[in-house]
Amino acid sequence: MPLSVLEVAIYAMVLTAADPKPYECVTVQPDGVNCTNGLFAEPLPTGGMKFNTGVTVAIGRDRSVTFSNGIQIHLDSSAWAHFKRGTATIVSARRTDPKGTRFTFNNGYACQIMDQEMARCFKVL
Repeated sequence: MPLSVLEVAIYAMVLTAADPKPYECVTVQPDGVNCTNGLFAEPLPTGGMKFNTGVTVAIGRDRSVTFSNGIQIHLDSSAWAHFKRGTATIVSARRTDPKGTRFTFNNGYACQIMDQEMARCFKVL
């Protein structure tokens, strides 16, 4: 199954949240997504993705997400997803449009799908 370019962009933001920079992610053939922040993701046969850093993101049938590097996701009642390592929050995100094409992060960035082949993460003014 091809990767969602927006999902890759969102998880790339989580993985680089300590030093965020604007970037774009594009679908590449035969399979994969390449981001201008140096991250590349390829699909896993069991679902999910593996980044060129070695971190895997498994996505279950119930859409649960598991990071191989110990990052966990906690959802709160106001629809924020908090990406945590232990008790420390790395970054938080929430969907900011009804169609799920844009996500805003608490670090001042947003990721938005541009088309089926490209997503962009940028500093919100």
